[in-house]
Amino acid sequence: MARYRLTSRLAIVITFGLSVLITSPANAEQGPARPIVERFHDTLLFVMKEAENLGYEGRFERLTPAIRESFNLSFMTSRSTGYHWKRASNEEHQDLIDAFTNMTIANYASRFDGYSGEIFETVAVKEGPRDSIIVKTRIVKNDGEKIALNYMMREFGGKWQVIDIFLKGTFSELATRKSEYSSLIRDGGFPKLIASMKKKTEKIRNKTLTP
Repeated sequence: MARYRLTSRLAIVITFGLSVLITSPANAEQGPARPIVERFHDTLLFVMKEAENLGYEGRFERLTPAIRESFNLSFMTSRSTGYHWKRASNEEHQDLIDAFTNMTIANYASRFDGYSGEIFETVAVKEGPRDSIIVKTRIVKNDGEKIALNYMMREFGGKWQVIDIFLKGTFSELATRKSEYSSLIRDGGFPKLIASMKKKTEKIRNKTLTP
């Protein structure tokens, strides 16, 4: 009888464990991270379809609240500057965040400047490292080409936000920027990095506005 009870308990434990493994992905799919990315993609599609009517400035204005809502830009700024962040003053922190934010929005306003039948698809939602969630998506072009675009998200005060983007599914945007920013900081400190970000933002704007 004791052996039967032990076997039964073991079966219950195994069954419960399997049920967790089976249901976790489904729960992740229905979790709060996915709709945040999909709402952001809805905004991108609108901007792409109305790109000509909006112009660069209109696209920038339309994307600003969506990017601020979907991305944790202060976290991304701190991570992209690595260990140097701790050496910056509070004023430098804010200047860095402002410059990083404007440059990020400018990049989106410049890149998503037209529509040719593209669609966004959410492929999967998976657990990531350090309590993060990976929302795997892709852009499908009208010729059928599929470009992977994966978002790493983390929860901040009960709210899920993007902290990194993996272009083509593998290239971390933050890792690329961290390498570039570390070099600028070593050469000229935070003022040089801030000036570089502002210069890039202005260059993007001028290039986009030039006929």
